[in-house]
Amino acid sequence: MKKVSPDLIRVVKDMNEADYAINIMLVQAYESLFNSDITAKQTILLEFVHKHGQLTVSELAERMKVTSSAVSQIISKLERAKYVRREINPLNRREILVRLDERGIEHFAKEEQMELSIIERFYSQLDYEEVVTMKNIVLKLKAIVEKELDEAGTLRDK
Repeated sequence: MKKVSPDLIRVVKDMNEADYAINIMLVQAYESLFNSDITAKQTILLEFVHKHGQLTVSELAERMKVTSSAVSQIISKLERAKYVRREINPLNRREILVRLDERGIEHFAKEEQMELSIIERFYSQLDYEEVVTMKNIVLKLKAIVEKELDEAGTLRDK
């Protein structure tokens, strides 16, 4: 591993502290749009289903690095609350497909509304070129982290 300069450590710590502070301020400002009745694991499962449209229980278990039984318990709670629904896969009747249900769809509509509000209120005050540069730097860092974690064998689903 490379030796890192104290200057780099200070700059990254300052940046991380600012990012953390921004996230806290945004959570507080948009608290009414957040679902406090959803746990972290339930949120992760919802994000995977939203991202992929539908997934099987075993695909969710693999992506979340937990057992199918654990995923089924999470799904049961989300299903009772109408965030997801289970359906038998018509192509393979032994598989259960998980899709967003009405409250899951509403959840992501609110998330989209919140994201657009944040863009309009805050990002619009930056120059477009600054936002593009920031995006490119974040994507470059993401690629570095993915590569390192993949090589170490610790990379979870992207």
